[in-house]
Amino acid sequence: MIAEFFIAFALAQSTPVANTPPVASTPAASTPAAVSATTPRILQVGTTTRRPYTWQQSDGTWTGPAIQLWDKIAKQAGLQYELRGYTSEELSALELNSYKTDRSLDVFASGVEINAVQNNICDFSQPFDAGGYSLVTHTRGVTLPRTIIKRVMTFDVLVWLIFMLIATVISGSVIRLVEKKNNPAHFANKDSFVNGLWWAISTLSTVGYGDFVPKTRAGKLVGGIWIFISIILVAIFSATIVATLTVGQLTPYFKSIKSMKSNLVGIIERPNSRYVANKLGVMPRIYANPDDAFTALENNEIEGFLHPTNELRSLLSVRGDSQLLLLPTEVIRGFVGFGLNKDLDIETVRKINSELIKIIESPEWIDSSRAMDDPQNAKDSN
Repeated sequence: MIAEFFIAFALAQSTPVANTPPVASTPAASTPAAVSATTPRILQVGTTTRRPYTWQQSDGTWTGPAIQLWDKIAKQAGLQYELRGYTSEELSALELNSYKTDRSLDVFASGVEINAVQNNICDFSQPFDAGGYSLVTHTRGVTLPRTIIKRVMTFDVLVWLIFMLIATVISGSVIRLVEKKNNPAHFANKDSFVNGLWWAISTLSTVGYGDFVPKTRAGKLVGGIWIFISIILVAIFSATIVATLTVGQLTPYFKSIKSMKSNLVGIIERPNSRYVANKLGVMPRIYANPDDAFTALENNEIEGFLHPTNELRSLLSVRGDSQLLLLPTEVIRGFVGFGLNKDLDIETVRKINSELIKIIESPEWIDSSRAMDDPQNAKDSN
């Protein structure tokens, strides 16, 4: 996606993001043409909304940890620059052109995924954050009866069901043997076994119809013990079913990275995202921006959304959708840095990296970098 920025200054110089005038770390003074050769070069810097690194404020200015980091680097290195912002739609349109032939943009000041495909388009600064790609999916809601039955019929539930059935048969047989002499009307006729089983089932279910009851002391003792056991069995069995349904409802569509190949996955129109999808063997559906991908995910048009991990965390904290689940394991791990023009002079690159290393090793940066993972930071950016 950084490639789009490298033609942005040439193709879209006249159409910057609305209300985002260029800024410079040090204002450039007017210089006569005769001495223009000695004027420091003004770097052309591009950015876009890419939370949690960069975003546009209501007044049109750009901010975020990456913007603040770049501004500090520029000031300490004595670099002058102009900052220009672009929307996701503008960048997608620029990618359709031959952006590899024009590299007017010097620096991309946001989070750039450092990987092989991006290296074909631009160079990188030293990394300032760990990054990678993760998958967000929606949970399987419990809707259809067949779905509920399928989820309930697990091994644990079947084990408890069989155990309760055996216990019920034993209890019915014991009450029949204890009561048949002194209670022949209920437990000594030809239906005595069925009556004993019926008594055990009604007691287990806490219904207690009262049509068959023990009359002897031994029978009442057996009945009391069975009532106590029934309470425990029903409680455990009910808890097992509830837990099974809850886990089933929260189970994501993807249990492993391999399962991505058999499900429809969405990505954003970025070279990096295409690269990751191809590397994983996924045939993705392309969307213009994250909002479109999230909408498709919520409408069950896709089963997963593949996107940079840090951006996903920030976007999910803003949306607050409990039905969306970020898988805990990254599908691809990596690092994030600034994008640099391949033709940028070595001295400027050296200055950028030198100051970057000094800053990220400072205690101040460690504290400020936590804002990238702070959900409240993402919400405030809106």
